[in-house]
Amino acid sequence: MKKRKLLYSLLTIILITFIGANYSLTHFMNKNNLKLETCSTLPFLKFIAKTNTSDLIQTSMTTNLTRVGQDTKFIFKINYKDNVVRNMVLEKYFYESKVLNRKTQSELNEFFKNQGYLVSNMNSDEVVFVNISNRYRYKPNRYFLGVYGDLVTIYKTDKNGNIVSHKLFNSNVYATNGKQLKYDFKSKDKGELQYIKISELKEKDGLVNDLIRGRKYSKDNDGSKDIENNDEYDKGEFKTPEKAFDYARGLLKS
Repeated sequence: MKKRKLLYSLLTIILITFIGANYSLTHFMNKNNLKLETCSTLPFLKFIAKTNTSDLIQTSMTTNLTRVGQDTKFIFKINYKDNVVRNMVLEKYFYESKVLNRKTQSELNEFFKNQGYLVSNMNSDEVVFVNISNRYRYKPNRYFLGVYGDLVTIYKTDKNGNIVSHKLFNSNVYATNGKQLKYDFKSKDKGELQYIKISELKEKDGLVNDLIRGRKYSKDNDGSKDIENNDEYDKGEFKTPEKAFDYARGLLKS
């Protein structure tokens, strides 16, 4: 009988010790974010750090986002009411630039929001941007005002109506003697440069939206006729860059 009581006491002590040790071990593992894992060498068990599942999911989602690569091709389209044209100026610039490298679709949309472009299709080889306009396209071989980055620019269309070149509008093109220089679409500006930022424009009559989306005018009834000189200013498209420059100077004058 005495031996049986001693055995019970010993078993109770062992059980309490086991429970205490198990609790202490569990507390230690939780506190240090550890778990036990079997291994092939003595002592056949080892502690390793736990991996947070939510962190894994977040990392996986971030890693798997499609991003712009070094050789990604960019296509910029403007969907006017009557036609779709390409903005070759932006396509050429960003193909040679590293500015867009590693950007995701949401980052690209944020980058081009001031120019009205959104990503319509994207993979590692090609990104297609589209500017949906409720306006009509500019005629071939014309000059018109638009937006380049966050600056007002003068664009030129080719024989197909695609945008092929541009020149930032400098509202202060003067020679050193103070005389107004002749505006040259191909030359580099000299002297003090005074470019017009979209954010600095005083909004009037939908001016900023016109610059981003295009002019609100109907197609000519007879496409074979050149627009008259007095209509150029109404339609916002010009035969010469000088006329576009004069128009910009008057339109953007504060």
